[in-house]
Amino acid sequence: MKSVFVMMCLMLSAVLLAPTLLASSLQDYRLDADQSYLEGNFKKAHKLYTKLAKFGDHYSQDRVAQMYAAGEGKNANLTEAYAWSVLAAEVGDAELMNHSSELLQRTDDKEQAQKRAAKLRKKYGEQALRTKAIRHAVRNNYKKSGACTGTHLACARG
Repeated sequence: MKSVFVMMCLMLSAVLLAPTLLASSLQDYRLDADQSYLEGNFKKAHKLYTKLAKFGDHYSQDRVAQMYAAGEGKNANLTEAYAWSVLAAEVGDAELMNHSSELLQRTDDKEQAQKRAAKLRKKYGEQALRTKAIRHAVRNNYKKSGACTGTHLACARG
């Protein structure tokens, strides 16, 4: 029973501390993306913002949405712009939620845009990333405790 409690504490601390540990490298990426954008290197900026957006950075998700809407770095695509704006709006900011609604109104195929948003949310939304972090923490705990015996099957439990 004690080992289960310790394991749960380790998982919880890993989930809570992971964003702090990644913050400095994410901040460096964001600065690089912002600099590339300001210099007009939209392809590089889009690539960096997208990488950050996939880690759940709401600022970058909004930047990706804006860039898709404006056709910066990629061809203009209001469906993608809306989908990324939905992820950015998960933070609960009223301005981001309004921007998302406006993008949906501008899309030609609202149903397709909503499907794309649902797909992105399932992969990169807050809940999906939280679940992924927990799985990663459990898998690391298995590795550290010796539960992984040389095959990936034993590690797949998490």
